[in-house]
Amino acid sequence: MAQVMVNFRMDENVKKSMEQACKEMGLSMTTAFTIFATKVGREKRIPFEVTAEPSRRACSRPPDLPERREEEPSALARTGERLEDLCGEIRRSLTAIHTAIPSSITGLSMERVRLLCGDELKDKAAGVSGAVRSLFSDRNAGALEEKDPDVLEEYLDGLAAISGELREIERALVPAMKSWTGGDGEAFAPYAQRLAALSRSFDDLAPVMRRFWASAARRQGSAKAVQARLRQAAAVLETAYVRTALETLESLVLRHYDALDAQTKSRLEAHYFPTLDLTLQELGRAERNGEDPGGKAALCLRTVNVLSQVISDGGRARRELDRRSLEAEVAALERLAALRGDLAGDLRAES
Repeated sequence: MAQVMVNFRMDENVKKSMEQACKEMGLSMTTAFTIFATKVGREKRIPFEVTAEPSRRACSRPPDLPERREEEPSALARTGERLEDLCGEIRRSLTAIHTAIPSSITGLSMERVRLLCGDELKDKAAGVSGAVRSLFSDRNAGALEEKDPDVLEEYLDGLAAISGELREIERALVPAMKSWTGGDGEAFAPYAQRLAALSRSFDDLAPVMRRFWASAARRQGSAKAVQARLRQAAAVLETAYVRTALETLESLVLRHYDALDAQTKSRLEAHYFPTLDLTLQELGRAERNGEDPGGKAALCLRTVNVLSQVISDGGRARRELDRRSLEAEVAALERLAALRGDLAGDLRAES
């Protein structure tokens, strides 16, 4: 049967979406359109329901009322959309790498790449995608409003980092495989190592999601909100003496926080607590990776010490954050707190 060429235009995003769906089904776009055309020709109908949405102008409403504008999606809805987009980007990159691997490239490194993209990373990406869909399902709509959005943003940032790194690997690895002319397949070992690191990054997302579900929306100026924040942070830590320090700080917050002036509370929310969050995140990461947590734990204790004395003294210090290392940031917090009167003399934990 003679073949003919058919050309037509469509929206770029629609084309990309269809290409991705076809790849996941093992089809080309040409095959998909051929299936559609064959079914239309055989059944003499469009093989799915086609409807037109009623015009909003046609809806009955009093003529003297202005037409209502479409509501902008909420920040939470935008986060959900971005998470869904990232899941789609990750699936696309994994599929592109896995389908581009030629059978002619052998060796342990390429076999590791094949297993990572076709099984391990694919399964973990599917797990994240399922968690995101469940998170934003209708049954959770009310519960999400009561959670800390900053923790969800942390999850979003982690997933975005995975997507970006995977995209960079795809851009370098796929051309390298296509241009490979033989030789040692171990030349692909660096790609296998980068993909294995991404697998560990996927594992880091699960504790963040648990922290989000354990979180509570922050309301500045409330001792109870700070207490919830501290308990949320302590829930995922294993180092016992850091957890004990956080419990001591929590007790101090309940006694003094509500009595602090607005400026001190604002400063604590803007600078001091974020520094504590960073140190605790670093400690949690060290614990999960099996590293020695001693140095990170000591940094956490120093930060807790500063917060304890700032809250108990109720001073009016102010500090500027910069992009230095976390330890330098904590040291700056200590120096500036002392210089501006938040701390009197040496650092000492409140008994």
